[in-house]
Amino acid sequence: MKRVRAAFGLLAFLVALIVTSSILVQSTNDALLNDLERIGALNAAGDYEAAQSVIEEMNGFFSHREHWMALFIKRDYLSGIAMCLGGLSAYVGPDNQQDLQSELGKARTQILMTGHLFFSML
Repeated sequence: MKRVRAAFGLLAFLVALIVTSSILVQSTNDALLNDLERIGALNAAGDYEAAQSVIEEMNGFFSHREHWMALFIKRDYLSGIAMCLGGLSAYVGPDNQQDLQSELGKARTQILMTGHLFFSML
């Protein structure tokens, strides 16, 4: 009987871990993707200071979540996202509209790839 209880306890722990990690990854990816859309829209509208502010907030948010996500996702993939997000501020401005859109696309692809890799393992 003790083995059955231990097995159910272990099963409950694993289910809780899977649900928690799924929520963490999905909410982080959704927030980052929404911020990328906001950055593109703000830059296109000419509000460069607001776009820079969103980039700073997004980088802070990701650096906080990155440590938790590293429990479930290879650090190499997370480093790729961090590198894409870290370089966005250099492209905000009237002269770099196309470059910013390209970098936003790269960051979007990195985030979507990470989500795909995580959820394909479940």
